[in-house]
Amino acid sequence: MTEVRSMSTERPRTVTGRPASAVTRLLALGSALCLVIALALAATGRAHADDPRLPAFPGAEGYGAMTAGGRGGEVYHVTSRELTGPGTFHDALTTAGSTPRTIVFDIGGQLPIPQIIVRNKSKITIAGQTAPGDGVTIAGNNIRFYDSSQLVIRYLRFRMTDKVHDDTMYFENCHDVMVDHSSFSWGSDEVLSIKSKDYDNPQSKNLTVQWSIVSEGLLTHSMGGLVEMNTISMHHNLYADNNDRNPKTKGVMDFVNNVVYNWGGFAYVAGGESGTNGYGNVVGNYFVAGPNSTEPQYGVFRGNENYQVYLHDNRLDSNLNGVIDGVDPGTKIMEADRPSVVVDNRFNYPPVHTESPERAYRHVINYAGDSLRRDTVDRRVTAGVQHQTGVIIDDENDVGGFPKLDPGTAPKDTDRDGMPDAWELKHGLDPNDDQDRNADRNHNGYTELEDYLNQLAAPGFPSGYPMTPLPFDGTPFEPPSDPAEEPEPSAPLNGEVARSVTVNDTSSTGTENAADWSVQSDLQVGDLTDGDRDYRFTDIPAGLLGSEWIRPAVESRAADNDDVLSFHVSRDTDVYVAHDDRISPRPGWLTSDYQDTGTMITDDQPVSYRLFKRTVPAGTRVVMGPNAGGTTMNYIVILHPTSPDSTPATPAAVGGDIATGTANLHWDAVADATRYVVYRSSVDDQHLRWVATSEEPQFSDKGLTAGMQYSYRVAAVNAGGESTLSDPIELTFHDSSKESPAAPAVPQAQPHSYSVELSWPKVDDVVGYSIQRAGADGEFTVIGHSAEPSFTDTSAQPSSHYRYRVTAFGAGGESAPSRSARKARSQCGSRHSSRRSQQSIIRRCGWPGRRSPTPRPTWCNARPTTTASSPRSARRPPPTSSTTPSMPARPATAIGSWR
Repeated sequence: MTEVRSMSTERPRTVTGRPASAVTRLLALGSALCLVIALALAATGRAHADDPRLPAFPGAEGYGAMTAGGRGGEVYHVTSRELTGPGTFHDALTTAGSTPRTIVFDIGGQLPIPQIIVRNKSKITIAGQTAPGDGVTIAGNNIRFYDSSQLVIRYLRFRMTDKVHDDTMYFENCHDVMVDHSSFSWGSDEVLSIKSKDYDNPQSKNLTVQWSIVSEGLLTHSMGGLVEMNTISMHHNLYADNNDRNPKTKGVMDFVNNVVYNWGGFAYVAGGESGTNGYGNVVGNYFVAGPNSTEPQYGVFRGNENYQVYLHDNRLDSNLNGVIDGVDPGTKIMEADRPSVVVDNRFNYPPVHTESPERAYRHVINYAGDSLRRDTVDRRVTAGVQHQTGVIIDDENDVGGFPKLDPGTAPKDTDRDGMPDAWELKHGLDPNDDQDRNADRNHNGYTELEDYLNQLAAPGFPSGYPMTPLPFDGTPFEPPSDPAEEPEPSAPLNGEVARSVTVNDTSSTGTENAADWSVQSDLQVGDLTDGDRDYRFTDIPAGLLGSEWIRPAVESRAADNDDVLSFHVSRDTDVYVAHDDRISPRPGWLTSDYQDTGTMITDDQPVSYRLFKRTVPAGTRVVMGPNAGGTTMNYIVILHPTSPDSTPATPAAVGGDIATGTANLHWDAVADATRYVVYRSSVDDQHLRWVATSEEPQFSDKGLTAGMQYSYRVAAVNAGGESTLSDPIELTFHDSSKESPAAPAVPQAQPHSYSVELSWPKVDDVVGYSIQRAGADGEFTVIGHSAEPSFTDTSAQPSSHYRYRVTAFGAGGESAPSRSARKARSQCGSRHSSRRSQQSIIRRCGWPGRRSPTPRPTWCNARPTTTASSPRSARRPPPTSSTTPSMPARPATAIGSWR
């Protein structure tokens, strides 16, 4: 029987429809008896669920400490092992309403679940400590929380499987969350991820994960988790046997007294390749390298210039000798190649009781996870840390799979108020009165039910560990607000058939999503379906195998603009759109322009995609709108040429003029061409991209800006293909009624980890700047252009001296050059890094003039940026820059080298 007991004095509702108890019937006999009960409760006191000064429970700390959860509300008993329906864990979460709810367990052992989506829920406590026997393992699928708040999760194990491709647990835009003494493992994407959806307007805040285990993310991904753009405390946790992201952090992070073991590639990731800001305390942690740790000499990795980190009193055990004997490396715990900005003072976050790393290590090993009744998985994982024998796994069956658990028998609870009869009698409560659960007779702020739950949970903490939070003095650190900036245009993607592919994702994470799109060749079963997931095709119609295709980002499904994806085809082509068959109704752009083929593609979730087709001639610009399914899979585009290869000749004699905002282009006709494609780049969009398709060997480009420098190239197309690009023509027009701009001030040059950053005061009435560089005594040459008063020189070589100067150009012409900046020494690594670390980087990268014992890694050639051609699951080492066609180098009087 499944019952939900309400805090109301009305007859408690019974979900299964069975009759209420005799005591319940008596409670409903009349208002006089209700009045007596109400007065009795008033005399004993009632807990205040909204008391902001009361911790979630004794021992709660950090940002999420004051989470109330289901305090003062109803009780739901989990009684069923079915996937869905009354009494199941699925039902306990998805039927929660406005009344606070505490979920208790009348059964122990494994509880299989389907995927559970919890959206817009609040005030829930999941009390795993109430489970009988060996406790509860939520098994076989995952739980995703969206836009939810006031959640307390305690003493549970969440274990997924390699048969499901997702995070073990995922929180998005959630606030006031406390996760305590729980275990998470066997995620095939991430294990535990907590993030805001909109990084520019983060909504995830006031969270704590404490005394928990995040372990054994499954290969090939094997990620501890993304913990990004929150205000979060993580303390006394164990991250073990995850290849990467232990965790990956952005935003506000207080990472204290954790143990991180056997990171394959990376342990704590301080921002990664993103430009998003981060502010982390990394204090009192113990990093223990394991058999899979490729860089055991570091514990904090992949920093960037936007991530500030306080490093203090950490231990690093890198010798793999089977003995826990770490040392304090100070700030050298940070990866030398890609450092963050190390700060001198700890960020002022809600405090936790900070122990020495040695003491914290012992406490985490013995008390993290569901330490009331550890299963053999957690015992094996913690033993693997102690002896440095634990390894990263491919499949849960590699380590024995799900262990057998004793389901146990729940104690008798006559009134179904969550407290056993024996406990109620011992504490002077009535086992036939379900309303006394929300009384507070000892006036400690907690309900009687909470007192019972807290008593069950107390042995999970180390003896003598402080159970009251530290006082928090002062104002918590608030990240500074950055001025809004227009994102720089991303380079278009190019395939053999799809050309000048542009992703215009206007959703809150559109820029990041766009980086996960790519053009792929040779479509085959087994290919990854998306750039930000690990799902793979399992069935593709034979006629489409080997085709070129556009791999999307699933998260772009949230974009709602009419031009999410656009490209032109280089030859006559059947354009197929594979659209998630669960979506109804389908978007109008799809049903109006494409025909349903009646065929399907499937992936391994499994999801079926219905194929729609449209036939278009060479040179056609194809524009696709929104997915129309915000929680399903995004559409996939497949391109199947309909004519044999037949590339036309390259257009010759491209010429033109520009005046009053219009560029008039012309070129020689090509005999076998059916159309012409015109490409353009400029100072404010330096990537060469499609601007028009013309039926004639001429084109007029209108609405241009005076002073802007434009470059055009032309290709011819026919049914069988697109020619190579013509030679460029550069055009600029000036307004003779206006003066040239003033010369810029001397630029300021600042060396960074991978570059030299230049900035100078803005000059009025300009459309762009030209940046020039010279060696210590050499001549100046143009190295790039910028529409803003800043520029990053990514081609600077370490241990070199440079001079920089800048010109400005506007409607009236180009200015005289600025005076040159003082000599700037480019360096590989932080400007605070030691000479020794710089020398080690030089040796590793194999810079010119130095002998390198190994081949120079590709990521030494450029700043670590993520190209649109690589999915998120394959970002190490950082790839080199895109080779998309760009503006050519200019002569001394024309447009310069474009990057």
